[in-house]
Amino acid sequence: MGIIRAVPDLERVVGERPLPVMMKSIDHLDPHCRTLLGRCPAAVLGYVDTEGRQRAEMVGGTPGFAKAETERRLRLSIPADAADGNGAALLVLVPGWRETLRINGTISEGGLRVEEAFLHCGKAAIRSNLWGPSAPEDADVVEEGSVLGPAAAAFLAAAPFAVITSRDGAGRADASPKGDPPGVVRMLGPTTVVLADRPGNRRTDTFHNVAERPDVAVVVIAPGDTRTLEITGKAVISTELELRESMTERNRTPKAVLKVEIETVRLAPNAAVCEAGLWDPARHVDPADLPRSSTIWTDHLKLNETAGTDAKLVRDGVNERLLRDGLEQDYRQNL
Repeated sequence: MGIIRAVPDLERVVGERPLPVMMKSIDHLDPHCRTLLGRCPAAVLGYVDTEGRQRAEMVGGTPGFAKAETERRLRLSIPADAADGNGAALLVLVPGWRETLRINGTISEGGLRVEEAFLHCGKAAIRSNLWGPSAPEDADVVEEGSVLGPAAAAFLAAAPFAVITSRDGAGRADASPKGDPPGVVRMLGPTTVVLADRPGNRRTDTFHNVAERPDVAVVVIAPGDTRTLEITGKAVISTELELRESMTERNRTPKAVLKVEIETVRLAPNAAVCEAGLWDPARHVDPADLPRSSTIWTDHLKLNETAGTDAKLVRDGVNERLLRDGLEQDYRQNL
């Protein structure tokens, strides 16, 4: 079985991270970030608990629950078991909008010290039909333990969207969205799940992190269900052909998959999901009321302070209209 354990080996399989892609991130909360935070009623927070474990939880409940006190300070309610001074990542969800905002930083004094912010493409939300209609079953069943029981297995089979939280060797955190038809997190057995690497923003943050630190926590979401499923464990990057081929979608076989050996499982109602009304169409935003994603990316590229001639060429050459047209074509052809 092919297991990737080093970043150079990973990049030989999935490719290097392109400079323009990495330059879409900034080191502070600009007006675009503040606008999205103001419309966000819930987000997934990846953090380290007081026992040193990687954790992930849906937080929030009402639009604007996470407030930018300054460009580099985000105030929000932090889980009671979150350890101060460790890397944390927030994946911001705006119901009805396909893109997501990712904010990475450090837990500090009951909030998040911001170190990186960037917009993630909408492919995961599109593939999963995240904001579409749904009809969950057995939404009152709760399970907790070290293996996937029947309720958790049924939840996984119905769920099209997940967020993987991880940290690199230096402790820098990330929360990455994954979307597919139902079954985005596939159960191989009671203690093992796998997720495919699909086309996205081409940063491959989770894979890079896992190559250095295997600890992950995954929050799985099933539209219409007010429960979330948290899975924690140790991950490896697999290039095993049979496993990759089993996860083919739209005639595309992933180059690698993430295989997680489970340590804990918790399927339970989530207060943030219940209060936010994520699956109520009447509470979804009109995308026309938000900045265009192409505008956000254009502005963030220009704000990025990466040094060097190549970076300057990227900043000077970015064109919002061309980026917008290319984005729509990419969404149509490369899901």
